[in-house]
Amino acid sequence: MMAGPSVGGVPAGPSAGGTARSSTTRRTLLRLLGCLLGATALVLTSSLAVVWGTHRTAETVRTRSLPSVMELAAVRTALVRADTAAITSFQSRQAGLAGPGEEYQNQIAAASQSLAQAAEDIGSGDGTSSRRIQLVEGLLVTYVGLVGQADAHYRKSGPGGLATAYLWYASRLLHSEQGILAQLDSLLAAETDALEARLASGWLSPAATLLWLVPALILLVGTQLFLHRRFRRMVNWGLATSTLLLALLVAGTSFALVSKAQLADAGAELSEVRRLSGEQFRAADREGAMALERLLRDSCVRDDGCDISSDVFRPGLTAGSPMPVADRDVLGRAEEVDEQAGAATSATSWAFVVLLLVSPIALLVWLGLRPRLEEYRYRSR
Repeated sequence: MMAGPSVGGVPAGPSAGGTARSSTTRRTLLRLLGCLLGATALVLTSSLAVVWGTHRTAETVRTRSLPSVMELAAVRTALVRADTAAITSFQSRQAGLAGPGEEYQNQIAAASQSLAQAAEDIGSGDGTSSRRIQLVEGLLVTYVGLVGQADAHYRKSGPGGLATAYLWYASRLLHSEQGILAQLDSLLAAETDALEARLASGWLSPAATLLWLVPALILLVGTQLFLHRRFRRMVNWGLATSTLLLALLVAGTSFALVSKAQLADAGAELSEVRRLSGEQFRAADREGAMALERLLRDSCVRDDGCDISSDVFRPGLTAGSPMPVADRDVLGRAEEVDEQAGAATSATSWAFVVLLLVSPIALLVWLGLRPRLEEYRYRSR
């Protein structure tokens, strides 16, 4: 067998081992393919992590955090309204016919329902909050029992005496430093802090995806320029389509920003709900405080003096007169909160659709480079 031509006495054909030199172009293409596939995997993985984390955050905020805060605020307002209704009924002597009154019964029922719903929302969350919910439920049973005792003594002995005392005990249980409203305030503060922490979650930032997305785009564009110079081809359709899909992934990842903005809007609406609910609370509480002062004053005059006062747990009336707020205004704002939270969850659902559409990127990269790799399988340059 004749040896191949030589240059300077060194054979240019097969080497001493009988193998041909590997193609530098093929090695370059393989490196580019490995880098592209690795970058694509990182982009898709980080995108999935961001979208999934954002979806879970949005879903938790929509189904647990926002409802629990609104329900707890509703419990506070309903309880102080119930207390005011009961005191007013006794102070106006309507208790002889209707006991604490229909308004009292309605507000206690509303408070119990909202508290049960809040317990369901918080149930699988923080154990401290769950225990505090149980404490409030127990205190509420005691409060209703005290009002019932006041009603029973009123029907038996008339106004004043034990009827007023039990009603005073009930209002004290509601307003004291360790009472029902104080426990609800602590719960509300804890749930609000948890909501703010979730809204500030790192999952709500697409920075992790963008960290890998930019290098992947640079690699794709650079590979196409390399192929254009090396093979004199205008477009590699596989790589061009991959580039378009990565651009589409940018749009998909932006849904995380949309979800974040909508959750922020929901949080702002919730602040307005709490403000309006607070106005309702203060208005009802002021009315109840004034009614209790009149009831105690009348009782002390009737009984030739008494040793109970509301100053122990209600040191003074709220300065000024809170603006009246209609229930429909609060409900309207609450509906907007729910709509914004639902829209935030829907945005992440669209992001999943985009991820599904761009998932063939790796396959398109392989198909784009495969013909060139096959072409240089047996070449030496």
